[in-house]
Amino acid sequence: MGAHTGNRRCSPSTSTARRRTRPPASSAAVAARRPSSPTTKPISKDDAAEGKARTKQACSRRRDMEVRRKMEVLRRLVPSGSGSGGDDEVDELLLRAAGYIERLQAQVTVMQFMVDVLEDTKH
Repeated sequence: MGAHTGNRRCSPSTSTARRRTRPPASSAAVAARRPSSPTTKPISKDDAAEGKARTKQACSRRRDMEVRRKMEVLRRLVPSGSGSGGDDEVDELLLRAAGYIERLQAQVTVMQFMVDVLEDTKH
């Protein structure tokens, strides 16, 4: 399992829609898709700002869902880590996970020492 640094940003360049490529369209096809009506107005600054705000909200929701999913996985991994997932419980879960990791590291150290001792007694 790879480590996640949390530096991944949500941007249009990482979306699946951007990754799909289309063959280049001919200029006739492009002209046919353009609206013929001169009543189409250019995008205003307000519209662009609103679009950016919606994109930020979508990225924020996606990030929140990812954090919730990872916290649920951590709850299942850490002993006695079941619960409802409130804000206070997040701190408690992270503290329990840190303690659990320390205990696992101590067990690995003891087992490595035992392996070293057993290897020395064979020779």
